[in-house]
Amino acid sequence: MTSATSDREPIAGRARVRAADVASAAGVSISTVSLVVNDKWEGRVAVDTVARVRAEVDRLGYVVDESARRLATGGAAAVAVVTPAFTNPFYARVSLGAAAALGEAFQVVFSVPEVGDDPVATVERLRGLRLAGALVAAPSSELLQVLARDLPTVVLDAPGSAAGPPRVDLDVADGAAQLASHLVDLGHRRVAFFRATPETETFRVRHASLAARLADGGADLVAIDRLVSDVDPGAAHVAALASMPAVIDAGVTAVVCATDLHAYGLLRACAERGVAVPSTMSVAGFDDQPLSAYVSPSLTTVAFPADELGREAGRMLADLIARGAGGEPADGPGGGPGHRSSALATRVLPVSLVVRGSTGPASR
Repeated sequence: MTSATSDREPIAGRARVRAADVASAAGVSISTVSLVVNDKWEGRVAVDTVARVRAEVDRLGYVVDESARRLATGGAAAVAVVTPAFTNPFYARVSLGAAAALGEAFQVVFSVPEVGDDPVATVERLRGLRLAGALVAAPSSELLQVLARDLPTVVLDAPGSAAGPPRVDLDVADGAAQLASHLVDLGHRRVAFFRATPETETFRVRHASLAARLADGGADLVAIDRLVSDVDPGAAHVAALASMPAVIDAGVTAVVCATDLHAYGLLRACAERGVAVPSTMSVAGFDDQPLSAYVSPSLTTVAFPADELGREAGRMLADLIARGAGGEPADGPGGGPGHRSSALATRVLPVSLVVRGSTGPASR
């Protein structure tokens, strides 16, 4: 009898036992092994053969590969959470909320598109995973246009989208307006925005709403070309150091950062350049990361309910999958299997401004 162990895959320092190994050892076919381990043998496999297969399963330590079985049967109970970055703790909180809502019915896998990825390639990779559905956080406008029509999909934090998949939004426009009003009330008249790359819709809405409310209050949003970086404190620190002379020369008294992670880098740059916060420069962000209450000075920020965002999106996706990805077809060009009318399948979560020590009256 020929052994089938030569092509086993190493797992945790030893070879994985496959159904072929059990079949070879028991002298049966792989399909017979499948019937036995899945308890579908009655009336199809002799009792003594079942006993022999089970004995080899125990002896070899064979474990059924659940993911392979689901894929083989076309019943993959897995959903993908697609986020712009794993380095941003905000998306970790969103993902945990989604996983909690999806429960044990689904396996959750994570996907992060490479910077500069073709949106079509991202969608094709999702299709290749043979998923039951997907949650897509902070998608670009390009990605929204090409999201798989045959895959139940819910998007998160995609403000300004008029059509497409069901979504759960944060009221980022209101949050930016609250922050702008706070700065205007403190006497700030020249404010800069620390931009994020890649500039997805949520960041564009933050910028536009901030500019509009500042203008209403008689303040200007000053453009500083080099004040832009990836969503990473280290990258933000480098960009802040490079742009600090331009910020000071422009008479800016407050900087609003696209995320708290940008603000962390900016706060360090201010400390290194001797720019006092908030007496010389006020600093604020978005997200209300856990560390924002503990940096020095503590950070004024717009608090986003990350856990609730994930939970609500997870519940919406589970419902979409349970209904066979049917629902009501979307109105207009965003329609197709797996999509519902945006007007009927959109929830906007409120946000709030948390005022801490990093903002104060404008320096004179």
